Amino acid sequence: MYRVYLNPKEGRVLVTKTKLFEDGWVLVTRHSTWDRAYRKALYIASKLDYVLEWYLEDQIQHVLQVFKN
Repeated sequence: MYRVYLNPKEGRVLVTKTKLFEDGWVLVTRHSTWDRAYRKALYIASKLDYVLEWYLEDQIQHVLQVFKN
């Protein structure tokens, strides 16, 4: 499950598989695939003019799963 978090104080959007419990981050949505979560996060970041971030490890893991199948 990939999660999209929003941090309005810092103007950031994050895509991750990790549950965040840090102050300032709000869970916006969850998706079963990296692609859907990333597209949603990109849409939100572009609309709000926020920085889009993700953990490279999550993206690499997704890519490896695609090639494995």
